[in-house]
Amino acid sequence: MPLAAGENHYTRFEFTRVIEDRVITILQPDLAKTGGVTECLRIAALASAWKLSINPHTSMTGLSMAASIHFLAAIENAGYFEADVSKNNLFRDRLTSTPYTLDKDGCVRPLEKPGIGVEVDEDFLAKHPVIEGPSYV
Repeated sequence: MPLAAGENHYTRFEFTRVIEDRVITILQPDLAKTGGVTECLRIAALASAWKLSINPHTSMTGLSMAASIHFLAAIENAGYFEADVSKNNLFRDRLTSTPYTLDKDGCVRPLEKPGIGVEVDEDFLAKHPVIEGPSYV
């Protein structure tokens, strides 16, 4: 049975250990936790050398979803996009504009706008300030 991991692994060095152990075959780095696109690109290149796909874990915001889709579009070993479909997620539905489009076959496509394509609702952000402390508790 294929095993997935990665949303709580933070660097290419941790992914190197996971890949070399040859137990995890579904790699799920999270752009928000690994240090961003650059480190995820390094992880994707490492995974590609082992013929493994990248299926990024997506945090529950429109920003994370849009960044993950653009990341998947930029790598050769893109796997599945993990979308948040929870009900009443304001950080997905109100923080940004819609983070992706669907083509006629139901496949997710990145937005064709500057940057990652989303617009941030500054008023919503002001009403929901960052809380100091550890994240993902």
